Amino acid sequence: MERRELPRLALNNVSVRFKKLSPATFWARLSPPFSIKDLSKSGLSFFSDFPLKKGEKIYLRLTFSDGSVISLKGFVRWFKKIDQHESRHLIGVQFFPFGKHNDYNDLSSLEYLRKLLPSARSDGTLPNEFEQHLQ
Repeated sequence: MERRELPRLALNNVSVRFKKLSPATFWARLSPPFSIKDLSKSGLSFFSDFPLKKGEKIYLRLTFSDGSVISLKGFVRWFKKIDQHESRHLIGVQFFPFGKHNDYNDLSSLEYLRKLLPSARSDGTLPNEFEQHLQ
């Protein structure tokens, strides 16, 4: 049973780099880029060689095929190991709220996601300008 309220789209040519959000990792570098599996206005899932724990707060930097970059904060909702012989994981992240508070995500990131993820047409397709991001 699907529990998500917002539709997610499978994306192509979109990458994410991340790091844990904590005082100890403030100066840490971002991870190498990883592929995003899907994205919505409330969260995303991505592949990673680094395991994360449920509840961990993370900083994300998404790079889109048109060169646009947005930064988001969120927390790990779930994770699962997808390859028993390698350290490959699928990570599900829920974004923090959007707004003007320091702990919130910037409203400009929400606006970009709204443009990228408009309500689907009745046939399930998106406007042509967004097709470059889709699989």
